[in-house]
Amino acid sequence: MKFLLCALLLVITTISYGLGGLNFTSFSRIFYDDNVFMRAAGTPDQTSTFYFSQSLGIEGKFFRDLINLKAQPEIRHRAVDSKTLVFGNIGIKSKYEITPKLTLDSANSFSHSEREPSDIDDDIDVTYFMNKSSYLLTWQPRYLLKLKGGYENYIKRWSENLPVGSGSELTNGDFTKDTFTFRAEQILGKRFILELVGKKSFLDYNGTRGAIDSDTYYAEFSYVMNPSTIIKVNYGVIDALIQNQAGSYTNYSTPTYGANITYFTERGTVIGFNSVYEVMDSSVAYWNMKENLKTSLMIKYPITPKLDVSAMGAHLITNYKDIGNRYNIGLEREEEVFVSSITFSWKYNQFHYAEVGYQGLHLLNKDADVFKNKVFVGYRWKF
Repeated sequence: MKFLLCALLLVITTISYGLGGLNFTSFSRIFYDDNVFMRAAGTPDQTSTFYFSQSLGIEGKFFRDLINLKAQPEIRHRAVDSKTLVFGNIGIKSKYEITPKLTLDSANSFSHSEREPSDIDDDIDVTYFMNKSSYLLTWQPRYLLKLKGGYENYIKRWSENLPVGSGSELTNGDFTKDTFTFRAEQILGKRFILELVGKKSFLDYNGTRGAIDSDTYYAEFSYVMNPSTIIKVNYGVIDALIQNQAGSYTNYSTPTYGANITYFTERGTVIGFNSVYEVMDSSVAYWNMKENLKTSLMIKYPITPKLDVSAMGAHLITNYKDIGNRYNIGLEREEEVFVSSITFSWKYNQFHYAEVGYQGLHLLNKDADVFKNKVFVGYRWKF
């Protein structure tokens, strides 16, 4: 499976190269990771290592910008056990104008990534593959009104189907999710936008683990304060039907809400704040569902015309409730995750960049805390 992504990228890149219009970026980085296997804090066998990452960014627009391609294959070599891993992602987007008032947007993305932060305390390189295909039909009957109908297919497959605890039960984390969306967007005056959104999704886990069917309804209000600042808030409700491993169903309802502020200038300064409360699938084997409250802040600032600093901080509170437990045994858990990063980028010219940065992850729960810190130096070359 790890060669599938490379082969796919090679085929598409070869075809696209013949059409012209490709841009490439080479990105080389050396990392120092102080907890590469994500061992719990206080355990005696935490492992640190250096590893090398080489990625190739590919971007292209074809057929008069009808099709957009982005891909980034990555090879990592780890010093502690001399192991080489292959990751990466590829995405294709297209937009077709059926009539002046009717357009069709489509997108497909495939990625191979590392395990999520909540999967801890083993030396197995557990990774996952994701594929998302989406289609969005937009009709604009009036200048200030848009009606949108969409469909998305989301497939997730894990590289390992590990046992749950010490028993013979398996994780069965693979799933397929289908989502149908309707959205009405109305511009109110010169500065306000109102959106009404309805979603219906069906998620089925592999084997007999269970499923989640959910209906989501919310309203989103956007305020364009000035040409540099946009504020968005939304509020709604999620109604879910959760199936456990025994085949029993539980009805569940919870509010969903969010806020977003984006500020940007022509000089290159960007400030983004986002907060969202939502219900999601769970990668932790004991639960089929989790609730997330995620708050993040991102800042990018040009210190000089050649030197930029980018910083990000995110706080995630996750609740695994008893109604989402696949075994229906009344088990609950709450955990917090703090993610932070800061990167300094020096632009020698339009083709050459040097970078140095830090990435941190702190996971806290009653069973085990995990602390992971990485520093890196890197070099980007655009050609």
